Order: sequence, then structure tokens, then C-alpha cells
Amino acid sequence: MYAGACLAALVVCIVLITGQNAPYFAHGHYLHLLPMLAVCWVGWSTLREAGPARTSKVFWTLVVTAVLSAWLELRFGIYKRKPFDEDGVFTLLSFCQLLLTACTSFAVWLRRRGPDRPRLRDDASIWAIMGAGFVYLAADEEMLLHEGAGHDILKIFHLPETAWTGRFDDMLIGVYGIIGLVALWRYRRELLRLPVFIRMLACGFVLLFLSVAADMFSHKPDFAVRLFGPERGLTVYDLGEDLDEIFKVAAEVFFLTGFTAALGAVRGEARRPPA
Repeated sequence: MYAGACLAALVVCIVLITGQNAPYFAHGHYLHLLPMLAVCWVGWSTLREAGPARTSKVFWTLVVTAVLSAWLELRFGIYKRKPFDEDGVFTLLSFCQLLLTACTSFAVWLRRRGPDRPRLRDDASIWAIMGAGFVYLAADEEMLLHEGAGHDILKIFHLPETAWTGRFDDMLIGVYGIIGLVALWRYRRELLRLPVFIRMLACGFVLLFLSVAADMFSHKPDFAVRLFGPERGLTVYDLGEDLDEIFKVAAEVFFLTGFTAALGAVRGEARRPPA
């Protein structure tokens, strides 16, 4: 029931976003639906009662899906301004991975919570907190909430747009990551018993902060030019936006794989006969 509801929500979102950005996806003859089918398979194989699939199988399926998505976007020009721009295949893939990670986190919480009324002090609450966080990140990916928040900060505090204040929206993604790390530390007792999950999460956070750094470099060329000189700086600036999306999708691959491993471990504990 839960797996079916999550998969239905994912399919509806894919259809709606495809319709919203149909002029771009039409360039690729809607072949972007092929990697989205693979994402749906990952969701179903992870959340169904008989799942999840092996962690390695999920990981490599997501890697192949990301490579195929990148190839489609480059081969057919499925973007607004440049490859890996907003509203392309990579944006849709990122949204789907974040939404599936949220669903998987909630699935772990449903198995870990006790019979009593849920409370924040309970160790298992971290899974619900992370699930809510990934729902927000999925919404942010589609609606660019952090960019609007960055502009609002400038307006509210009447700040001029400079090399640093103009990057507030990019910095907010890093702030999300720091808040996530604080939450993980607070509930570390619940998480440290899942070593595969911790390793995957660590890789994901490294890639996330690399994505933030690349995004900051791609905002305006001044920062990169100051650090690397005129010629190299402009090259770094041109690469920054592409690397931002690549690092971000790669981080999500590790996050989703880690949560899949956590769900498998929790289900394994439930099936293990008592000593």
C-alpha cells in the first residue's frame, strides 16, 4: 500500500513536470521517460514489502540512469540556455531522487517508531525529520525556493548585491547541509548502528558541498577570476554550473542508496528471529 502510494505520487509528478516543460522534452522525443522508468523501478523495488533490492544494484541503476539522463540532455539539447540548466532531464531526475529518498526515510521511520505517540526526543524521529527535509529539497529543486529566499534576504535587509551577497541563494544550500549535519549528530545513536548508511551519507555530503562550491563559482566570473586569474578563472566559471548539477545528482545517488541500505537493515532486523 505504502509503496504503491509513493510510486503513484512519483508518476504523477513526472507527468506534471513533463507537461510543464514539454517544449524542452519534445526536443528529445520524450525519451527522458526511459531513465524515469528506471527511477520508478528503484522506488518500487526499494519500498515494496519484499524489498529492497541489493544496495549495489540500486546504486549502479542510479548511476546508469544519471549517465543516460546526461546523454539525452546533451544529445538532444533538452535545456533552456545550456546543458544541465533548469527544467531539463537532470532537474527532473534530481527531483525524483529527492522525493524517493524522502519516501524511503519515512518508510524507515514507520518501521522504527514505537507504539507510543511520536516525540522529537525519540531516536527514531530522525527518520521523519530527514523525510520532511528531503520533501522540502524536492520542492526546492522544482520551485527554486532557495533562490527566492536569497533575493528576499537582500530586500528585507536592504543589502546591495555584491560578489558575496549575490551568492546568498547558493550559500543557503550549504546551510541546508549544515542543518542536516547538526540533526544527524543529535540523533547519532540511532544512525551509527548502520555503517553502510553512514558511509553513503558521508560521500553524499562531500559531493553536496562540492556542488555548493561549484554553484558559487558559477554565479558571476569575478570570484573565479580573482582566485585563478583571468584565463583559468573564466574556464572555472564556465564549468561551475555544469559541475554543480553533476555533483548534486551524484550526491543524491549516494543519499538514496544509503537510505535504501538503511531500510534493508531495518527490515532485516524485523525478520530476524529473537535469540
